[in-house]
Amino acid sequence: MITIKEIASILCLSPTTVSNVVNGHTEKMSPATRQRIEDALIQYGFQKTVHQEEYGKALKLISVDFYLSSKENVFMDPFCSELLNAIYVKLQEFGRYPVCGIPKEEGEIYHKLQARNIEGGIVVGFQPWECEEFAKRAGKPVVFVDCGEGNYDNIGIADYKGGKEITEFMLKEGHRKIAFFCDKKSPVSSTFERFRGYCDALKNYGITYSNEDYYYLPDERHLRREAMRSFAQNARKEGYTAVFVVSDLLANEAISIFFGEGLQVPEDISVAGFDDNAYAKLSRPMLTTVRQPVAEKGEEAVKLLMQRIKGEDVIAKSFKLPVELIVRESVKNIN
Repeated sequence: MITIKEIASILCLSPTTVSNVVNGHTEKMSPATRQRIEDALIQYGFQKTVHQEEYGKALKLISVDFYLSSKENVFMDPFCSELLNAIYVKLQEFGRYPVCGIPKEEGEIYHKLQARNIEGGIVVGFQPWECEEFAKRAGKPVVFVDCGEGNYDNIGIADYKGGKEITEFMLKEGHRKIAFFCDKKSPVSSTFERFRGYCDALKNYGITYSNEDYYYLPDERHLRREAMRSFAQNARKEGYTAVFVVSDLLANEAISIFFGEGLQVPEDISVAGFDDNAYAKLSRPMLTTVRQPVAEKGEEAVKLLMQRIKGEDVIAKSFKLPVELIVRESVKNIN
């Protein structure tokens, strides 16, 4: 079956011009051009389909922003790429398309949301205290991902439960000196919940958390690796037998750095991560971690946003998806 593009090519016209005739938008077109196109449509047996009816219409767009400007190569992070893929696939089911961004300023997200054919937005990376005010100011539905809880729409996971369970597992394996590796100078949002779970697990075992056990991993690669290297050089002296790293990506990097410094995993030190992405399975040894449903998180964000766009009643503004402890090879039993 011949297409609009093919007829446009035969007549040396733009596809939009041919589409205007197909869809009856000929007010500003000369009678001669319209007649020429109509004759060609008949001659070549053109048949109108649902897809062709939509040709030339304004696309329905959704703003999708990863407000993670400090992170290197955002879409090389398995979490971000898997989340974006799930959002894209789910949006297609609703006839919507994403307009993706890695903004450096909050204002970039706001201005994009003001575009006429942007119906709403999905945002990753805001802090809880920023979300409510931004959602009100945006003037369009916005759903946040992993941005805490409050008077705004957010899709998260049971971060506290995950942080507590994986720390408890290491404690049961005999570890009592467990470092916490984090990419934030002080824990915020979902990181805070994982950290809180870690602290409560220690407390339940009669272990008092010390600020010295919190290790900040800078975004800048060389500084981050130097921080890991410094830890590896002093781990034995400080008495550490295990590390809980806030993500699998960083845990995998830590294992590599430790190996370079003569610190074997899990023989000399155990390492646990969080996410259960590709890095957890490719790591050697394979990583003990907490599995979170990243794809489901993206799907639920789209579903909630579409409910808001359509004006449907929503029972829960924010909810948490479950997590699961995954035990592999990177944590040693030292009892």
